[in-house]
Amino acid sequence: MKAPALKRIRTHLRKDEVRIPIQTASAVFMAYFATRFMGTEDASWGVFSALFVVQASIGGTIGAALGRIAGAALGAIIAVALVILFGSEGWGTLLALLAGVGFMSFLAAKWPVLAYGLVTVAIIAVAPDFYLVEGALRKVLAIAIGSSCGMVAAFAVLPVLARRTEQEYLAMALRNCGAYVMECTACLVRDKQDKDRKAQDTIQSSIRQARLMAREARIEEKTRAMGLSPFSQALLPEIERFAYTLTLVDRFSDKPISDALRHDNKKALLELAGTVRNCLEKIADAIEAGKECEEIDEVKKIYGTFEKRVDDSVKHGGLSMEDEEHMVSIKSAYGSVLSNLAELVRQARNR
Repeated sequence: MKAPALKRIRTHLRKDEVRIPIQTASAVFMAYFATRFMGTEDASWGVFSALFVVQASIGGTIGAALGRIAGAALGAIIAVALVILFGSEGWGTLLALLAGVGFMSFLAAKWPVLAYGLVTVAIIAVAPDFYLVEGALRKVLAIAIGSSCGMVAAFAVLPVLARRTEQEYLAMALRNCGAYVMECTACLVRDKQDKDRKAQDTIQSSIRQARLMAREARIEEKTRAMGLSPFSQALLPEIERFAYTLTLVDRFSDKPISDALRHDNKKALLELAGTVRNCLEKIADAIEAGKECEEIDEVKKIYGTFEKRVDDSVKHGGLSMEDEEHMVSIKSAYGSVLSNLAELVRQARNR
């Protein structure tokens, strides 16, 4: 009884809306004690910096922390140089502020990760310390300590790898692709009136999140201490391509097949769609578990039977021109799905 309960608790704690606040509070707690040797004003920079460093994964937090440190240091250097150049009184302050913010905004537009430099350049330009360089260094040090506390919290408190999260999103996208194939086919054979598009929306949302996690995972792979090997970068584009191919099935399911075709082909179409869905679920399970994916012999066999049925119907006649074109289009759409499915399996096996 204890094991399932503990598993549920761990699962709940790893949700972003629970985990990120816990990690952020831990980062702030560490930053507060780590910067107590500084004055209150400088220590507040460390605590404030720790507030916004924690991201959805270790890789994202590392990227945000290093970007904040680099941005803060660059902003401080620019501000100190401009204050020395223009002075710290009257129009000199305004010129230093405008030049610093303008230049730092240009850099942040090209490299958004440096955006925190706008804060340091503005504060130092407007209110420089009596000991200008020393004051700037203390601020940068406090920011570096706070950001580092954020990284420590990401590693030590409920850590989540971006690669792992990416795999979960990719698996979710594939499972919803399978659900959408079934939904389209049900509409095609008139078992369902309208498509609610929920699965399609989830597919696109999952792919967007997986793309974000893929960027963060590359940061993790460069962190040698984590001992991670590179993950195949071809799997995400292949899933995007597969999701795009489903638009063919979607398009030809907008118009249900005729009563005659439904009587002869309903069972075969539903069996084919169900096999495709099952295959996608198996691939999703393999990706999520980090295991090798099985081949898709079953779906190839089912599609071969369906293809022969359509070809025989066209060859021997008995179908109207409209029904013949409809069935050939459906066969072609599923042929594209099968081709992309085979490539998807290949990428899943080679990752």
